[in-house]
Formats: sequence, structure tokens, C-alpha cells
Amino acid sequence: MDPITITASRGSAFSLPEMEMLVGSVIVVAVLAWMIMAHLRRDRQQPHA
Repeated sequence: MDPITITASRGSAFSLPEMEMLVGSVIVVAVLAWMIMAHLRRDRQQPHA
């Protein structure tokens, strides 16, 4: 039985461009969700006639 060695490439599961895209996407989704929540909250405080 040969020993099995597992090596991590650069100590990260993602490369740098993938990490940048992931962080950017998370920020965009968070901002959109915050804008939608603020809009819904504002609509709830102002009842429509």
C-alpha cells in the first residue's frame, strides 16, 4: 500500500479571480436584498389609499 498524500493548491479552494467574483457577487446580492427590504418596509409604513 502506497501512502496517499493530498496537497492543497495555494492553500485555498478557489483561485484569486474566483474569490473576487464570489465576494463581488455576495456584495451585489446583499445590497439588492437591503434595497428591497427597505422598499417593502417603506411601503408597509405608508398605507395606500
